[in-house]
Amino acid sequence: MRLGPGQLLETDTISTNPHARNIRSEVLAKPILIIDNGLTVTYVNKSPLTVARVSDSTTPPMELIEFPSAREVARSGTQPAIQGIMEISPFNQYGRRNFTFMTSRGPMSVLQGITEINPVYAKVEVLRTQTDQFEWDLRITPASIPRERLREILFKVLDPTKSGDWLRVVRFYMQAERYLEAREILTEAIERFPSDLAASRTLITQLDELYASQKFNEIKVRRQSGQRQLAAQLLLAFPESALPVETQVELEDQINSVKQEIALTDEVIKAFEAQVAKLPPADQQAIAEVVRELVDSVNLVTVTRLSDFQVLRRDASLSSESLVSYALGGWLLGSGAGIDNFAVAKSLIRVRELIREYLDNADLARRQQILAELQGEEGAQPEYLARLLATMRPPQSPSLPREEDLPGLFRLQVNRPGGVVVNYVVQLPPEYDPNQKYPCILGIPGRGDKPEVEVDLWCGAPIQGFRIGPATRRSYIVVSPDWMLPEQSDYQYTELEHDRILSCLRDAMRKFSIDTDRVFVTGHLEGATAAWDIAQSHPDLWAGAVMVSPGADKYILHYSVNVRAPKNGDVPLATYIVYGQFDGTRFTNEMGSAASEYVESPRYDSIVVEYRGNGRTRFPEECGRILDWMELSSHRRKRFPRSIETKSMRPGDRFFYWLEAPASTVVGNTYQFDPTDKSGFEARLLPGTVNGIVVSRIPSYRSSALIWLSPDMVDFNQPISISVGSNDRRVERASNSEMVATMLEDARQRGDRMHVFWQRVLIN
Repeated sequence: MRLGPGQLLETDTISTNPHARNIRSEVLAKPILIIDNGLTVTYVNKSPLTVARVSDSTTPPMELIEFPSAREVARSGTQPAIQGIMEISPFNQYGRRNFTFMTSRGPMSVLQGITEINPVYAKVEVLRTQTDQFEWDLRITPASIPRERLREILFKVLDPTKSGDWLRVVRFYMQAERYLEAREILTEAIERFPSDLAASRTLITQLDELYASQKFNEIKVRRQSGQRQLAAQLLLAFPESALPVETQVELEDQINSVKQEIALTDEVIKAFEAQVAKLPPADQQAIAEVVRELVDSVNLVTVTRLSDFQVLRRDASLSSESLVSYALGGWLLGSGAGIDNFAVAKSLIRVRELIREYLDNADLARRQQILAELQGEEGAQPEYLARLLATMRPPQSPSLPREEDLPGLFRLQVNRPGGVVVNYVVQLPPEYDPNQKYPCILGIPGRGDKPEVEVDLWCGAPIQGFRIGPATRRSYIVVSPDWMLPEQSDYQYTELEHDRILSCLRDAMRKFSIDTDRVFVTGHLEGATAAWDIAQSHPDLWAGAVMVSPGADKYILHYSVNVRAPKNGDVPLATYIVYGQFDGTRFTNEMGSAASEYVESPRYDSIVVEYRGNGRTRFPEECGRILDWMELSSHRRKRFPRSIETKSMRPGDRFFYWLEAPASTVVGNTYQFDPTDKSGFEARLLPGTVNGIVVSRIPSYRSSALIWLSPDMVDFNQPISISVGSNDRRVERASNSEMVATMLEDARQRGDRMHVFWQRVLIN
């Protein structure tokens, strides 16, 4: 991921706490790298673990347009802390607007004007009036100004009778990568000044190529994210001549690849149906339902599940039973399953049916009956069960969407103890297929915001019935809970809030095909504070955490170790923090100090972004860059860390990765927060040759521990040594029936089917 271009600086802290700054003033080391592009100031740790390379920018100087209103800027008065935005009027044709916001002294309204603009930012300052005024340099993106109004503003400050000023506007839009608008303006300029701009006609071709390349890159993003049908349609209809010559070759490769995928999919389906037709009628009847499912559902993405069948289907030595088994095994278990036994393939079909029933709200008596039935199935081996769970469609079906809602939008409820009902919203990406896995954003809204606000922020507000935001383009599922109680005004750091939020995610995982290795907890305003606390309290659930305009108090200030790499070389939880320079909450809590800790040490994986001159807001313009960050291959859920080192100060914060305190000794009280009451978890997996686990610290009565085991952690074919304090135990592999029961119950309770635990061991 590229950061910049921008001015590079270094610092030792980003804390606003004067005490922290005084202490750090004696420290010579400056571990934090600053990238200032005029709009934002981005902070990262400058360790080679974070910054792979720093190079000089080859970007030409940006087109800077200055406004006469710069002469009217207020140069006196004290900048108040902005606690919330109340009203912002639209910019007029001269780039001026009224801005009303809340301060500690009450509402305040000022007249703002754009004083300079370039492709990255517009500088908006307070202008002198007879009312409130003070010096304030606010930066916004040009994209936040409506298209027609921006053009109107630019030609009010420039001279439309001069061809050179028209070219300045063209350069402005080109550097902003708004090529279609640049072309429109250039075309009009050439019509107005045909002789002056005769040499600029070749620029139209360049703009056409740049715009075509931009569209081509967008198609590649859609294709890579799983929107293969849309990408195929766009590629096959793409005008090749519009692209630069060097890109035309790549387009041809993409088109050939799409054609091969389409042909292969059709070919594989026909070959599979031909082999099924050769089976005895009784066998055809036994597998008819799954055959229909496969034929109807396989597409350009899921056809890879049939790779065994595709490779072996021309082998004359293989029977139709074997070939059909390879296809069914791949469809049920995933690519490379290698199932060549027809009896096992048929059993896998029955096992999947029983699993789906078990996970679809079956009562206790029926669940016990299902476990008994599974004991008689060849396909009910733990190894098969793990792959079935990970590959199968979600076991539950969501309620039908409303007719008036956009495609893919679901409004759902989850029941909690005591008759509590929590509402939440899910937005699915285009071409959603329950047979594929999709990354997920858990978007926690702030005070006064409905879940739909989070959906609009990440997926884009509807335009003519469609969304084109960054999460939509990248095929992310967005889940947003209505978590705040009616009388609630702030995040309270309670386990009840955790439950209301996490129960929505777990319910969504049971109903939609979510890639649980790529779930990002995010939030805005009060929701960002909740996201931060939940990320640090349950780091084993997330691929990363994003906090936009958060606060920071209580547990957030003490749990940072939970997202830190236990030692150099381990993988930390990735975090991304965004706030405004004049966010009033920064000066009333320790948000700056908490964020600073994340970028001071290379044992964290963090980016902190400060918007210059801004207050407390949602910063939708940052969502695109956040999605780029989410796409990094290193940002995946850490499943089975070799070592665990975490803090716990609440009874509910007792499960980390594969270690659980069955009866926590932590006594937490949200409303009587005690920063001295700290407990912790420390444990590690021993080297493979030892095949064991050591728990050196756990906050539970008599150091009891519940350890969840997986083949990714230990070798079940060998005795497993487990040490908890002074209690040493040698553990053997559980029976298959015990493992099956553990796996299914784990999937039922957590909703995560991709990586279930196989065995649980209680050490008292």
